[in-house]
Formats: sequence, structure tokens, C-alpha cells
Amino acid sequence: MNTKQLIIALLSFVAIALGACDPTTTNLIPDEITDILGTGILYDEEIASLPSIPKDLSIVTLEDIATPTNSSRVVLDDYVPPVRSQGAYGTCTAWGVGYNTRTIMYAREHNLTPADLQDDANVFSPKDLFLAMRQASGGTDCNGSVPANAFKIMQNRGIATLASAPYTDLGYCTQGTDPGNNDEAAKYKIENYRRADHTDISALKSYLAMGRPVQISCKLGKTFQTWNYDVEVLYSDDYTTNDGTHARHAMCLVGYDDDKGTNGAFRIVNSWGTDWGDKGFAWIDYDFFISEFCYSAYVIEGDKGGLTDGMVNEEIINPNFQVAGKDFITVRFTDELLSGRNRRLTYNVFNKGNETIHASEDWNIIYYYYNAFDPENDFGIIVYDYYSDDIGVMGANGDFADVSTTSREYGIFNWWNHVDVKPGYSVARAVAGETGYDYDFEFDYEMPNITGEYYLVLMADGFNSLEEQYEQNNFIFLTGADKAPLHIENGVVQGMATKSTKENTVHCGTLKQSQPNAYQIDEIANLIHHQQRTGKLQTKAMLLKSYKQQNTTKRTIRAVLPREM
Repeated sequence: MNTKQLIIALLSFVAIALGACDPTTTNLIPDEITDILGTGILYDEEIASLPSIPKDLSIVTLEDIATPTNSSRVVLDDYVPPVRSQGAYGTCTAWGVGYNTRTIMYAREHNLTPADLQDDANVFSPKDLFLAMRQASGGTDCNGSVPANAFKIMQNRGIATLASAPYTDLGYCTQGTDPGNNDEAAKYKIENYRRADHTDISALKSYLAMGRPVQISCKLGKTFQTWNYDVEVLYSDDYTTNDGTHARHAMCLVGYDDDKGTNGAFRIVNSWGTDWGDKGFAWIDYDFFISEFCYSAYVIEGDKGGLTDGMVNEEIINPNFQVAGKDFITVRFTDELLSGRNRRLTYNVFNKGNETIHASEDWNIIYYYYNAFDPENDFGIIVYDYYSDDIGVMGANGDFADVSTTSREYGIFNWWNHVDVKPGYSVARAVAGETGYDYDFEFDYEMPNITGEYYLVLMADGFNSLEEQYEQNNFIFLTGADKAPLHIENGVVQGMATKSTKENTVHCGTLKQSQPNAYQIDEIANLIHHQQRTGKLQTKAMLLKSYKQQNTTKRTIRAVLPREM
């Protein structure tokens, strides 16, 4: 065995035993040693980051139809950039997240061809992303990183192209990014990143069928690391080596085939060059993939066409600007602590359009809580305020508990209103039927016995019954410090001893600016609509009935600001 072979063998043993991400791994692996297969996920840090990454809702909130997996085979190969090698560096996260996942999304969204992807100006740089992560964390070596940090960099800073930041001269990885690449990187920010269910074969196939690559984190055994395509599909791996300690590696899921192998298989692209696997690709058996091989997965939104544009435009969020047609805006929203779990909600909604919104249009106001990272499973409506001509006579209003319309109850507290809301009127003024004064609604309520990180949102037209000029101003959120989620323990909001102030009440644009990866209004709106259509809101309302206090069921109306006649 010559000197180079000995070095390769020793470093290969270290990579398998500890993973190239381990801080004890050597900081410098010479560029000329290209036979070593680098990995590079900091496993413990990644697992710790997962609970703070919002769960993806796009599969859940499809229009309650079968997810688009009718095709038995989907591959995104035409959008995959040329297979290259990360060499011996622990940079697989930058390759899986930036080079492959980000490039594939960009190529699909801009209809790039395989020929276009031969141009490094259309491909994103793993070096730029890796060094940006190092710079942000203060790291000074070529060891591993965490996918969440890579996504965060792409969302806040962006990522430069391979043409501007070639994967060369990494050295000890002590240098920062080239400042000259910052302007280019800012052009390629992602909209958001979400946690996907790596154990759901159907969901993973659905993402691919929609043209969305899935970044995956995997546990590698000896078979995978030495695989030379002697079998077409990998059904298992050898995890017995080194007392069960194995390399953790980031790659990208780019296809599936129900007829591949015995059970069907997923197609992955690696960052170990074209000499590994099937020219850099591999097929992994469905069952093996979800049971042992993959332990986390993520999806991103690349370019959403300016979804957030205008979210903080003064004409949209200021009720003094009248607009054509119909347009509701949430106003004067506070949530005040009374004692323990007992709270007082004060709110109003204002019609700043020039058309009357009629009771016959069957719209609502909802006060909704949701887990900031898993709203699919942890949610509920506290107040459901319904505006309709289905009940009572014009001008009347009352508690749903007093009428036999339980099928319309969605919240802990459920109220109906048979009123029209004229231009320039708040809903409380319309219900009060008075002139010369404006009014607010008050509900005293008991917070459900929930624990975790939550946002509370007051939403006009929660089931999207109206055609409005703007949707952004229908939402207003109650948040914690720095617009972060509220921390609630056993139904008690922590760190908020007094009535909320304007610093805690924000429209969605401000929330987005402070918490870029928080759920956006379309995600929450689509989820609420899905939950309403499928009956989940009503089911949850029945479960929450036990929290309802008998002496706090009545809504009150109070005058606020005197108006000039």
C-alpha cells in the first residue's frame, strides 16, 4: 500500500466511524485526495432544529382531492444540474440544499433545459452557501453543517451562482464569502422552507409529481458508501460497522418509480461525482427509504412572484383609505389577561370599500389559535362570529346556543349577526344600529389548556366567502416579543401580564419581516379552509366545548370613540 492509499484508507475509516461532520475530524483534507467520499451533517444539531421548522402544509391543503400521484413514474432529471463531487470536505449540506435542491427549483420555475444547466451561471454554488453558513456561525473549519442553517441563509441572504463562486480553493474553510457576490446572492433568496414527512411515501411522491425536489438527510452504511451499481435498487444497508455509528449525509430526492425493483423506489442524486452509483444517482427501495435510510426531509418555495408585495402598503392596512368594491380590514384588536387562563378579547372589523357587504353573503370573523410549527394538528377557533341572513331578522344577533343550528358552530364561542355592513362602518357599529358612535366587541373567554408555541390570529372572512380588493388586511396576529410565537403553558400565556399593545399586534407583512419563515397568510388561510371543508373545525369545536365557561358566553358591545354627526 503506497502513502496515498494509506491516507485514503485512514480517512475513509474516520468518515465512516464518525462522519465527516464530527468536530474531531481533521480540519484539512487536501484537495488532491479526491477518492474520499465526504459527508457532513451535524446530526445532533439537526435533530434539535427540527421542532422549530414549520411543517409543510401544501400536501394537506390541496383541494381535498387525491394528491397528484396518478403517474407511476416521475423523475426530475432534466432539472438536475450536472453531477459533481464535494470531494473529501464535509459540505454535503451545501450541496444537497444549495447546489441540487435550489438549482432544481430554479430550473423548473424558469423552464431551464439540461443545456442551460451546463452554464454555471444557472447553477447555485455550494461553496458560497457553505462559507456563508461558516461566516454566520463563526465556524473555522471544513466540517459539517445543519440543513436548517443552510435554508435560513438562502432565505435571508440568498445564494450566489457557481459561476461567481466556483467550488475550488476551500483550503481550511476559514475564509468568508466573497463580498462581491452578496448582490447576486440576494437575487436568489427562497420564500420559505418547510419540514416534510419523510415517512409518508405518498406525500413524497406528491411533491415530486408537482415538480418539487425534496432535500433529504440520510444515514449511510457500508453498502451505500461502497456501492458501484452492482444492483439496480438498494433494499438495505450494512449498519453493523463501528458499533452502529454511521455517516449522516444530505442529498436530494428527484424521482420515484412504482415499478422499479420489488416495491417501487425513490431516485436520489448524490454529490460524490459520476463514478459513484449510477452516474451519481441511485434508486432506494420505498420501504427501506422510510424505515431506515432517510431520517428527515425538507421542501422549499423558491420564487412565489411577489406574494408579500404590498403587505405593509399604507393604503392596504390603513382604514382611512377607501377602495373600490368590498374590503374588510381587522382593526382595534387586543387580548387582555384577566386571571390565569381567563382573558378578554376586544376586536372589530371595518368595511373600507365603497360597497355594502350584505348579510346574505354569509361571511364570518374567526379568532383562531395555531401551533406555530404544526397547525395541522394543533389548532382551534376560540370565537366564531357569523354574519348571515340564515337566522333571525334584519338587525338581530345572538348566541348560537339559543338556536338549533349546531351545524354552524365552529368555535368555543359562536355568535350570529343578521346585519349589512355599509361602507365606512365597522361591524360592531352595524350590529349596534346606532349613529354618532363607533363600537367594539368584547368576548371574555378561557384559553384552551394548550402548551407550546402559538400565534393567535383574528381573521375577517375566514372561510373566504367574499370577493375583496385585498386579502392581506383580513389578518391581524397576536405575537410575543420580536413577533415570535407566544409561549403558552397549560393555557396560560407566558410573559404577557397586561393587555396587549400595538407592539404585540401585527399585520402579516410586519410578521413576515420579523419572522421570515413563519407561515404566510395563504398557508394559514388554505389550512383553515381545508379544516372547514373536511369538518375538522367542527370536530375540534366539540372537543373544546369543555373549556367554555357558562358565565362568559355573552358578547358585549361597547362604544369607543365619539364621532362627529
